[in-house]
Amino acid sequence: MTHQERVQITFRHQEPDRVPLFEHTISSRVASEFLGRTVHTGGPRIRWEETSARWESEQAWQDYVGRLIGDFAELIRELDQDIVRAPWRHAARPSARLDDHTFRYDDRENDLWSVFHYDHHADVFHEVDSAIRQEGYPAIERLVASMERSVDASGPPTAESYADLLEINDRAGGGRFLATGDGFLMVPPAAIWYEAMLTRPDLIERYLDCSVRRALKAFPEAAALGIHGSFSGGDLAYSAGPIFSPALFRKLILPRLRTVVKAAHQYGLVYLYLTDGMVWPLAQELFVDSGVDGYGEIDIDAGMGLAEVKRSFPHLTLWGGISCGKTLTSASPVEVREAVRRTMLDCAPGGGLIFGSSNSIHQGVPLSNFVAMHEAALEFGAYRG
Repeated sequence: MTHQERVQITFRHQEPDRVPLFEHTISSRVASEFLGRTVHTGGPRIRWEETSARWESEQAWQDYVGRLIGDFAELIRELDQDIVRAPWRHAARPSARLDDHTFRYDDRENDLWSVFHYDHHADVFHEVDSAIRQEGYPAIERLVASMERSVDASGPPTAESYADLLEINDRAGGGRFLATGDGFLMVPPAAIWYEAMLTRPDLIERYLDCSVRRALKAFPEAAALGIHGSFSGGDLAYSAGPIFSPALFRKLILPRLRTVVKAAHQYGLVYLYLTDGMVWPLAQELFVDSGVDGYGEIDIDAGMGLAEVKRSFPHLTLWGGISCGKTLTSASPVEVREAVRRTMLDCAPGGGLIFGSSNSIHQGVPLSNFVAMHEAALEFGAYRG
């Protein structure tokens, strides 16, 4: 059975030969220890490394991206992963290097700028200042207007737009289930944006509509290239509950999510929604009314137990299984193995489970726990046919 067939059967809620395996991020540290050499595969560090290489020279940047793609493909091949989703990169060209870990990016045409800093200890590459933080709504208005002009002027994506994904699949041996991030729908996680949801919903709607329009252009081209689905969505919640009210979700997100999912299905693509946090208050709208095919980044530590989600919404295909915040970080390999066994026992029967961490294999995960999870998934994830 090919990797692609295994995942497609799982989305049909039938049992393949084994539960499919997928991690969209494995930190470079864990991957390096696993492969026995220094590799660049994932985590915020690669976004800082790529920016640093791009600042150095065009050739240094191209060399870095080539290594990243090759290392990522090798890791997928060695782990026998069934799904490929290209690594999250930061390909924007910096305009200034403020120090070894801090870069500034300028969009002079639209009078927009941002500053990103890499925190080595926390392994976070994040925005620490921007025109929007300083100006608020005027900068958001310029950003949205520039996005609208860009969407209007652009044609559908080409094969080059999916070059990372296609090359990784080829270099990993081919035959994988290919997923993009097209159809991403998320309000940026900052107070000014959440305030705008109440006081300037017109800006939020225009911002989200740009994502919808990009997705509608992308899906037919992705399907034509042999891509199978979108693992996208956007964070909706913290550990205590949704970031914003169910009423705002129904007004601003849900109609657009329905449009995106319907378009994906029109071209034979599945749509799996990714979000951290406790989303039970949004469950009916998110898991049923939207039409999504699946749910991932399932935040076990926030009360989103896989077995309960599966019982409540048996039509969903679930990606996840083991808490990366607690179990993979702090438990023993024996405890990790037992957690995998229980997950497979509770959630694998009847298909509909893609196994992995609850979000990512971050740099705080010991290699021994990652290996224990992987080996146990292959052992306990086999179906008895």
